[in-house]
Amino acid sequence: MDSPVFHVGHVPNQHIPVGAVRPRNEADLLWAIKGAGTNFGIVINVTFRVYTAPIYLTRNWVVPLDDTANARSRLREFDESVAKKLERNCSADAYLYYDRDKLQLGVATIETFTSVDDVEAPAVIVNGASGSESEYKIVDGSGLFETEMYVSQMHGGHAGGKTSAYKRCIFLKNIGKEHIASRLVKSMDSRPTPFCYFHLLHGGGAVSDIAADATAFGCRDWDFACVITGVWPRDQDDTELSGSVIQWVYDVAGDLLPLGCGAYGADLGPDPRDATLAAKAFGPNLRRLIQLKSDADPKNVLAYTCPFPRVSVPKLIILVTGESCAGKDYCANVWASTISKAITHLSARTVSISDATKREYAAVHNADIKLLLEDRDYKELHRPRLTAFYRKQVQQRPSLPEEHFWDVVHDSVGIDVLLITGMRDEAPVPIFSPLVADSRLIEVRIQSTLETQRARGGVEKPESYDLRAEETVRNYRPSLTFHNDAAGSQAADKFAKDHLLFFLHPELEVLASMICSVPGFPRPKISFRHVLGISQHLGGLELCTNQLQQHFSGDWEKVGAIACCEAGGYVFASPLALRTKVPLRLIRKAGKLPPPCISVTKAASHISKIQEEEKIEMERDAFADGRNVVVVDDVLATGETLCAVLGLLEKAGVSKKEISVMVVAEFPFHRGRDLLRRRGFGNVCVQSLLVFGGA
Repeated sequence: MDSPVFHVGHVPNQHIPVGAVRPRNEADLLWAIKGAGTNFGIVINVTFRVYTAPIYLTRNWVVPLDDTANARSRLREFDESVAKKLERNCSADAYLYYDRDKLQLGVATIETFTSVDDVEAPAVIVNGASGSESEYKIVDGSGLFETEMYVSQMHGGHAGGKTSAYKRCIFLKNIGKEHIASRLVKSMDSRPTPFCYFHLLHGGGAVSDIAADATAFGCRDWDFACVITGVWPRDQDDTELSGSVIQWVYDVAGDLLPLGCGAYGADLGPDPRDATLAAKAFGPNLRRLIQLKSDADPKNVLAYTCPFPRVSVPKLIILVTGESCAGKDYCANVWASTISKAITHLSARTVSISDATKREYAAVHNADIKLLLEDRDYKELHRPRLTAFYRKQVQQRPSLPEEHFWDVVHDSVGIDVLLITGMRDEAPVPIFSPLVADSRLIEVRIQSTLETQRARGGVEKPESYDLRAEETVRNYRPSLTFHNDAAGSQAADKFAKDHLLFFLHPELEVLASMICSVPGFPRPKISFRHVLGISQHLGGLELCTNQLQQHFSGDWEKVGAIACCEAGGYVFASPLALRTKVPLRLIRKAGKLPPPCISVTKAASHISKIQEEEKIEMERDAFADGRNVVVVDDVLATGETLCAVLGLLEKAGVSKKEISVMVVAEFPFHRGRDLLRRRGFGNVCVQSLLVFGGA
């Protein structure tokens, strides 16, 4: 560190401590502090901007609940008829608690006004027949605390005083849904003391106005923060009773977590039981936070905080996709076995990413989860409803696919090769590779004939169904395709040996070791990987050429040209062209090739000091023979250069289906594959020898 004291964000000059400096990674730290601050520093000074204090109008209701069915009905009524219809200046909290062995639903409403003169008649209406209503009160911020239901009303007000409490918080949506409401009521029935309760803190919708990745606080798609509150008499601190209450809090949190949208991280600490909650506390931001924590606090000095998992992601992640009954699970298991036998020091595991959805579906629709996970016929029977259920979930929680993906990766710590089935997402490699930028992520699509699928119990499809045409429409191409029609495991075993083991070849590790990292070059916050340095190692260029030649998934006999862009592409394309006896086609900056030429505009590289567009060009008749073209380059990062090159080839008359791309090093963090897909080049086959995390 340059200084023990940093100032970040907007701090007026008169409030900057003597000797404090702005950190080089200020933007990252400021992002992390907003949601995970205690993991990154100790705040010694905060400057607040003063605003006019609002005025609050509050009211409380208590609704007696007769039984579980009545509780579900009241929670649904509260959620749908009250909470979901409020204006932004109103909120409605709910409390689920027991009073004299009778389950109660407390409702507390708060309306905000800028001044007393603006206060109108209460806008929040709860059916008066539902229970007793207190008089509404007009209070300022100080008085608001005293009107809080637990303090003023429940259990005689603050449980009569002299109590201790332990809390954990799970974010929920649709609390009136049967499976969630039933779980809440059932959990209250198991309370270890009469004072335990749930506070369903109304989010009101504003929390989702901010994008999930705008700050470290990534859990934003929720309606209520369910604060699970265990309470016991203070004279029972550090006793068996207090321990049982704390365990109850964790048990309930564990039960609600699969039904929720994440956990609140600020409550969490070094207790090992917090680890599961911490993994769900930051939504899609956990991976970035882990990396920042590793950089900013490598010795974990700030340990008494929400614990970030120490994740060792698999070296290779294989997404096994395909139609129903194409044999995805079978092939994945065969490949895991083949890899484990071929490279005995590596571990391989097969998991289904859809298991989480199946469990949630089973809870909602009372399906048999054991059969749903293990019985093909039962699963096929539920498939249409299961698919519709998942799509609705994604509509409500757009980040759900990323969360499910990260969960299965996180749960596979210590596994070298992870094979994931059950993937429903279109173009999964561009979507998920930035989340595991240190891992190699590939997709193998399983194909089989309609006859084979029908024989395995698949859903009927029309005879005219064409999967290849479907992939063309989707503008996406999987990394590899395996045709799974032969009986037995021999074909799948051979495919793994021919195509999958390559990604684990020890020579790739040797090649990666030749690429050094240069922090802060050519600009701050860039850790430059000197890929061209391979050529400066004895035997490096030969090794790289061998790997490029062998790794190519196409047929070199059908390749008519190798295209490359200066300067990095020239270094690796030239020896490859010599080895494969394929001519080069050079792409250069405008003005360096003799006419006639064609050109396109290329955006500046993310590591360039000069952030200006430039033109690149090639000879107009470079691809007159109409044969396949392989583009070779040193790096795929943002994808801007590759998009320009592919656009140039299109302009020269080369169709996308005739183009393949091979790069030496890929940096998934920059989402280059996603850019290619958005620019219309998703069907172009892109292969990389090495994968690196970071910039």
